[in-house]
Amino acid sequence: MFYIISYDIKDDKTRLKLFKLLKDYGTHVQFSVFEATLKQKQFDKMLSEIGKIKVNKTYDSIIIYSLNKICVKNKIKIGKFIEDPEKNCFVI
Repeated sequence: MFYIISYDIKDDKTRLKLFKLLKDYGTHVQFSVFEATLKQKQFDKMLSEIGKIKVNKTYDSIIIYSLNKICVKNKIKIGKFIEDPEKNCFVI
């Protein structure tokens, strides 16, 4: 299944922890948005790990959308996008 994970986390430390976790599961496509294609076991594991991160439920949010193949196929992109940001990074 294809997932879009969006988050708004106020605390820098918590936000970085979530970012690092999501980087193991998907592709960072916007500031606070990841895309991931995961099998059910992978999704369950990711969700469990997200649940261990202490988010402030008054201020913070994490939203996960699941999309079927038809919705993913019909995705519309406007502007320039890096399909795999890791391939376009340089370490000097």
